[in-house]
Amino acid sequence: MSSSPVRFGVVGVGRITREQFAPALVNTECAVLQTAASRDIRRAKALNPQRAYDSYSKLLHDPDVDAVYVGTHNGLHKELVIEALEHGKHVLCEKPLGCTAAECEEMVAAADSAERYLVEAFMYRHHPQVRRAQKLLQDGVVGELVAVEASFSVHLRQTDDVRLHAAWGGGSLLDVGCYCVNFARLFLGDSLQNVSAWAKIDRTHGVDMAVHGALEYESGKHAAVSCGFEGGLYQRAVLIGTDGVIDLNAPFVTWLRRPRLAVQTDNGEDVIEFEPVNTFEREIEDLCAAILGGTPPLLNSNEGLLNARVLDRLMAAAVAGDTAGRSELDSAEAE
Repeated sequence: MSSSPVRFGVVGVGRITREQFAPALVNTECAVLQTAASRDIRRAKALNPQRAYDSYSKLLHDPDVDAVYVGTHNGLHKELVIEALEHGKHVLCEKPLGCTAAECEEMVAAADSAERYLVEAFMYRHHPQVRRAQKLLQDGVVGELVAVEASFSVHLRQTDDVRLHAAWGGGSLLDVGCYCVNFARLFLGDSLQNVSAWAKIDRTHGVDMAVHGALEYESGKHAAVSCGFEGGLYQRAVLIGTDGVIDLNAPFVTWLRRPRLAVQTDNGEDVIEFEPVNTFEREIEDLCAAILGGTPPLLNSNEGLLNARVLDRLMAAAVAGDTAGRSELDSAEAE
């Protein structure tokens, strides 16, 4: 295993990069902030990298960069990820990996061709509460898992928020709904049989402001996922078993409140609380371990593609339902 730290380049200097990822990167021993790129070079320099660029492409061509973190809006993920891979960089890409499964297929193919790691940055997967929930299920504490419920909403207050731009991969499903789908897939797998969904579409911006979906699996198990941009910050995930329930009060954004996992059975409730954990540091350390030591990362490149396929099906079902509903309304009004 190499003792040299992984030299990271950061592409895009948005809020998550500034407040979470860059500070976490600086705090890890296995990585260094080699470069940062922003179209406003002052924002790149503010991260105090060893080198700053006013061009994403310049950073991606830099031979002194081993791995790239892509933190731009969703609409740029595909082209930046592929360019980074083609120049021999490993990539940690903010979720969602791509705006569609078709985009993700191209990205995964590029990673395979380049023989480089491509990881979707679901930092929540590195929190101990996830592993604890998996262990409780394996031990049969709540019986056999039959259903999963996952919800995540935030309130967008700015009308110029990048997540309201359809051309940039906006919408609540891609932004926060992707977490809910990832959580459901983690515990129920990918053998989907039926998908149904409803969405509230903002006709001005052309993006979904809320999506509520149901996933039915071939095993007979099911998941309910819900996301939105109009409610206050709300997150919750519930694992429903034949003999009890595992309830996570802060499954995704774990740094704003102390996560607690409640196990509810006929014998009562057992609450497990967790000490503060920087999940951004852990996802960086996970990729560094893969690059330096050859240990596969927690999430492989195919994970982003599998998640995108479910997101595609949810949006298609929601749009189909919305179109049918509007057609019926139009017909009624015409009468």
